[in-house]
Amino acid sequence: MREKDYVVIIGSANIDVAGYSHESLNYADSNPGKIKFTPGGVGRNIAQNLALLGNKAWLLSAVGSDFYGQSLLTQTNQSGVYVDKCLIVPGENTSSYLSLLDNTGEMLVAINDMNISNAITAEYLAQHREFIQRAKVIVADCNISEEALAWILDNAANVPVFVDPVSAWKCVKVRDRLNQIHTLKPNRLEAET
Repeated sequence: MREKDYVVIIGSANIDVAGYSHESLNYADSNPGKIKFTPGGVGRNIAQNLALLGNKAWLLSAVGSDFYGQSLLTQTNQSGVYVDKCLIVPGENTSSYLSLLDNTGEMLVAINDMNISNAITAEYLAQHREFIQRAKVIVADCNISEEALAWILDNAANVPVFVDPVSAWKCVKVRDRLNQIHTLKPNRLEAET
């Protein structure tokens, strides 16, 4: 692998499950509609888009040793992203995001189970230190722990680090390290935080 010819993306990978109601919802009852399962996660989505733009994109993330984890890795790899450095955590569920939308497409409620992102630790990243330090760019999302983000910023070795804050309450993880970040991609609410 030649130095500086690939991008490393470190962040979340999950299965998105969305339920769409055909009619107005009847609460506390079964409603006809459509349910979609799609690959998601901020880091995974960024990696896929970078690959679609012609970049060599390597995803460093964590998935469970379940059906969804294998499916997620397979689909992500088929979109052009290298997933061989992803961590498969035995006995854990793959990260998932469940949303319920009404017949107008308005989200009513969502639940996320992203605890597996805590498996993306400084120790896991240190196992890939040289690979990360040879990238042309590092992209991280704030779904990973503050400890993992700190490791990335402290060990980037002059590689530009781009960060997606993800949400207003997660962006505080990097607030005191802005001088180590090449590019931050916040929305207005995240920027105000």
